[in-house]
Amino acid sequence: MMRVTVLMDNHTDIDVYYLGEPAVSYWIEADGKSFLFDLGYSSAFLKNAKDMAIDVTKADGVILSHGHNDHTGGLVSFIDICHGNKPKVICHPHTLISRNFNGLPIGSPLDKETLQQHLILFETKEPYWLTENLVFLGEVPRELSFEKPYPIGTLEAKEGDSPDMILDDTALAYSTEQGIYIITGCSHAGICNIIEYAKKVLGKEKVLGILGGFHLFDIDKRTEETISYIAKEQVQSLYPCHCTSFRVRAALDQQCPVEEVGVGLVLNWE
Repeated sequence: MMRVTVLMDNHTDIDVYYLGEPAVSYWIEADGKSFLFDLGYSSAFLKNAKDMAIDVTKADGVILSHGHNDHTGGLVSFIDICHGNKPKVICHPHTLISRNFNGLPIGSPLDKETLQQHLILFETKEPYWLTENLVFLGEVPRELSFEKPYPIGTLEAKEGDSPDMILDDTALAYSTEQGIYIITGCSHAGICNIIEYAKKVLGKEKVLGILGGFHLFDIDKRTEETISYIAKEQVQSLYPCHCTSFRVRAALDQQCPVEEVGVGLVLNWE
């Protein structure tokens, strides 16, 4: 069984007094291990975790979905509370490279060298098994014609600046006897590309549930094709959040019912 607790999202539930911000952080428990997946934009996820009686410093690993600051912004505050512990950080090799959008820095507050002074860094483009059933997908192939990649800002690498195609964007997938569960950060790689790759890596066809951002805002051809694809998948538990607009969630709900997401949501998937 995998248990997922939403530590940070754009939304909070009514009468549940946690902090929200336009960011993502999840606490994941699977196969006797626990993982922190993304760290929000600020230290707010730490207050939420404390209020939920979750000690994030006990994580067996810290996983970054990609390098944007609404997923890595809490790294500095996280380091401050580790008190000598050195959790392992798993991410794509591009995740800690500086990023810029219209003159504003939008990347991780820590570069690779600084992070390695405090935490253990493991970078990989390949799938990496966190437990016997939970896998970090690594670099996701972008093969579906309706999910063509596009740049967001600039990647400021040592070899020179380049349009940022966000190749580091990835997700987690959990394998059960019945099928696959997927947790995303922003799905810059395309949620359907992520689904296709998760199926390939896990060797299974049935997707049982999805939680995370889809990075869709308008009802355009890409969104329509995405909704059609997900509807054909007949996903039983669908939790789009973060960077998925209300308009898109409403359109998606017409084809395949979606569930509400807010800080404090707990999912038990098996």
